[in-house]
Amino acid sequence: MRILLLLFLAFPLLLFSQKRKNQKDTSAIISQSGRIEFEVERDRSDFFVVQGETDGILVIEEIAGATLNGSGTWKLHLVDTAFNLIWTREEVVPADGNLLGYDYFGGKFYLLYSKSRYRSEELVVVEMAADSDENSIYEISTVFPVSISHFESVGETLLIGGYANFRPVVITYSINDKKPRVVPGFYDNKNDMLDIVVDKESKFFTVILSERMRNKKYTVRVKTFTEKGDLIQDNLLNPGEKKSLLDGASTTFANGLQYLAGTHSKKSPLFSQGFYLSKFINGAQQFNKYYSFADLNNFFNHLKPRRENRIKNRIERKKEKGKVKKFNYRLLVHKILRRDDHYVMIAEAYYPRYSYGNTGTFGPYGSTGTFRNNTYRGFQPYNPDFLGYKYTHAVVVGFDSNCNIIWDHTFKIEDKQSFSLQENVMVTGAGDKIVLTYLEENEIRSKVVYNNEIVEGRTFNPVKLAFESDELKTKDPRIEGVERWYGNTLFAYGVQNIKNENGVAGKVHRKVFYLNKIQFNVNREVN
Repeated sequence: MRILLLLFLAFPLLLFSQKRKNQKDTSAIISQSGRIEFEVERDRSDFFVVQGETDGILVIEEIAGATLNGSGTWKLHLVDTAFNLIWTREEVVPADGNLLGYDYFGGKFYLLYSKSRYRSEELVVVEMAADSDENSIYEISTVFPVSISHFESVGETLLIGGYANFRPVVITYSINDKKPRVVPGFYDNKNDMLDIVVDKESKFFTVILSERMRNKKYTVRVKTFTEKGDLIQDNLLNPGEKKSLLDGASTTFANGLQYLAGTHSKKSPLFSQGFYLSKFINGAQQFNKYYSFADLNNFFNHLKPRRENRIKNRIERKKEKGKVKKFNYRLLVHKILRRDDHYVMIAEAYYPRYSYGNTGTFGPYGSTGTFRNNTYRGFQPYNPDFLGYKYTHAVVVGFDSNCNIIWDHTFKIEDKQSFSLQENVMVTGAGDKIVLTYLEENEIRSKVVYNNEIVEGRTFNPVKLAFESDELKTKDPRIEGVERWYGNTLFAYGVQNIKNENGVAGKVHRKVFYLNKIQFNVNREVN
């Protein structure tokens, strides 16, 4: 009876919650102009998507099970910008091989597979042209086992980044010569690979590393190479005696100019206390500028007004005494974007959650791996008490050519949780207007800002279904997201169970993997 009583008491609250949800504002700037579905059958498992700019979207569908000759089948679908299905192909790979990464460059899609789950040095790359039926297969041997964390394509070269014996390694593979080459200067137990950034115009690539210094603090090293892997510049940031740089994101190397941004701390390697911005010209560090979270105007805007005001009052009282109020946050830093005459950095705040006695505690944590930077980062030590990462808000910072912060905004993240660290919020826009979006609970949640102004506050657009009589029954929160595509266009993807009493293709119930085309018009008038 106690359980039933609780359910009855909760029922009015659920109705009230539903009523509030129906009253959420929808965006006047964002529209959904297309949708395509792929049926999910019982013997099929995972879907992956690769955006190919104006050449479309490649949908990778893994079919569970193996053929008699020990091979596995993957279905590949190419969708054009009008959301028409251009072609479907089947690709046969070793049955126990895994998809390790994917990328797109210059009209071609690249898929990286392992030949065997037991031999990580044996790899297979499938190259597909978007405008023809031609496929090329490249078999790559790295000689030694590599745990792959990054896969990129640049020109006629494939880049493979990862770890060998727990030390970072970068390998280039020339498509013309069919030869792999280990890029020198990485095999060091003091370094950890943070990212690989490719400039598709110059065909240069930049490797960002975290490096431990003699004083046991950390800094960031940035190395830029030609397509063939020849070193152009090697920059080591000097953080000063009392600072540790926890991570870093970089612009591409353009005419000798390069910017870096990330988070800094004094003691903890897990918690940051603010942002740093750095400028390099022809490999020479010009300066580092440090900002605490208290320096930002809107860092705490995701909180309820009363709590935000209490925090701001504490900050002001500290300032009156000539001190800076310190805050500790875990932040996942994204890549830097160029927007007209300034740059934009974005980071997402999160914290790990644990069950039982460990709830809310901090420290070493487990993870079940993640697809990030188009590659799968392998399994971390399993922790049975680990409940996942909870995301609270995204921080967006605009800075000028002298690394002065000119505006900042926050974007509240609700209901988002994952067992692996992943980028959730996509940053796009036109001119100085920035569009922030993420997908959760079958809603495209967005916010539009212009410098210090909010053009459109947080809005909630339900993912548009294919037919008016469709009814969404369930969805899979593990398989959904929003990705940049081209121009002012993004796409949403996910898995849904849909009911249609009228029947679609003779079915009342259908389970689908969907793509929804999202476009934004920042010049549209907002009510």
